[in-house]
Amino acid sequence: MSARLVASPVQETEIYPGVWECEFSSAELKSPQRFCVLVPSEIECISGDWPVLFLLHGRGRTHRSLVDLETMRAAFLDAPFCTVFPQGDDGWYIDSPVRPEERYEAYLAEVFAVAARVRPLSLSRERRAITGWSMGGYGAARYAIRHPHDFSVVVGIIGLLDFPRPENLPAGQNYTVPAPRFGADPAVWPEFNPLNAAEGLRDRAVLIITGAEAFDRTMNENFHRRLRELQIAHEYLILPGGHTFPVVQSAVPRMIEFVARNLAAPASRQRPTRIFHTR
Repeated sequence: MSARLVASPVQETEIYPGVWECEFSSAELKSPQRFCVLVPSEIECISGDWPVLFLLHGRGRTHRSLVDLETMRAAFLDAPFCTVFPQGDDGWYIDSPVRPEERYEAYLAEVFAVAARVRPLSLSRERRAITGWSMGGYGAARYAIRHPHDFSVVVGIIGLLDFPRPENLPAGQNYTVPAPRFGADPAVWPEFNPLNAAEGLRDRAVLIITGAEAFDRTMNENFHRRLRELQIAHEYLILPGGHTFPVVQSAVPRMIEFVARNLAAPASRQRPTRIFHTR
């Protein structure tokens, strides 16, 4: 493995061909943080304004969970865009209302800016996409809603898109709210639930992926229903399986195809709502 210093204080280490792990000192979290940047060979031939996907990992995983898998790495290296994988810890990608020092939403913006320093990533909304799975699917949707000028394509994979919320969904479809992160007061939770601000996804290409047996399915169905009520076109895909990492891996090729198809598409283009069930 090789290492080189790029635009100090960012330290890059090539961990696989075409994949670099970057370490920097986060001003928002006041600690060293890492992310991976993956650059397909065909993108390296472009002089600048590289299309980019930012991918947020799920709870209990890391920025390397996908890039360390050969099949996943190969899929991203074959994509017509770069991919940046931030490390999100267990922060839910929010600025915590009960831990003011844990500013993971602000930290995400910091990662996006640092990544654009180490590679010529596009700053144009039309050439930027965001996705994630589980906690990261929640984070991707919420960040895109709150920063409407940053991304033209948004994908949630087994994301908790109607969360945080009381545990009053059908049996097996609930998830306990992490009080140390969101607080224990249910009156505060609606502010952090992306369902309540789904209007913010208008004029974006949106794909929602869930699992037929996943505990998040009802949350995603609620979000899908809300988008339809708002007449926001999107695609909704149900894969076999539950809320598992294998389902995430099976969703990656579909996510890549959707992002490739929609990056740089005219914002005004009409995209019909499409629903897919795979078995």
